[in-house]
Amino acid sequence: MLQAGRLIEKKGWQTTMRAFARFRKEFPAARLTIAGDGPQLEKLQSLARELQIDGAVDFAGFVSQEELRELFYSSQIFLHPSETGRDGNQEGVPNSMLEAMASGLPVFATRHGGIPEAIENKVSGILVNERDHRALADALIETAKSPDRLRVMGRVASESVAKNLNQTEQTRLLEEIYLREIGR
Repeated sequence: MLQAGRLIEKKGWQTTMRAFARFRKEFPAARLTIAGDGPQLEKLQSLARELQIDGAVDFAGFVSQEELRELFYSSQIFLHPSETGRDGNQEGVPNSMLEAMASGLPVFATRHGGIPEAIENKVSGILVNERDHRALADALIETAKSPDRLRVMGRVASESVAKNLNQTEQTRLLEEIYLREIGR
């Protein structure tokens, strides 16, 4: 499993760690790579020790785009359980999530900000409510028991990004809206 991003509250890192701890009870060989750096690093390392998963969590720190691409291709699942920060800060559509989808990784994320615009639940990824590590763990466990489902979800995610989120298609759709609005 992989999650990448800045180690800040709105990225849902604690939800990831708690869900992963539950997941490991069913899949004890599972590993989690956390790619990123930020102010929550020590807190997350401490939480990993508290949850007794520190031996299964790799804090990779900041990684280059090339290293991130390699992590995408060597992982089976991408996590991005974003949440609204205490200051009200929210995500749009996270770039790392779109990159993971484009590389064919199934994404497990939250119904937060712009994320549901990119993920069709149970089709191109899985969506759970914010801060619900139990629901995230349950979804991970259920889906991981069906490797074919993971592969199909990853393929659909990649196709979805290619079709719906590329710049040419977005420009065409915007032009369509403009022309319709001006009456052409």
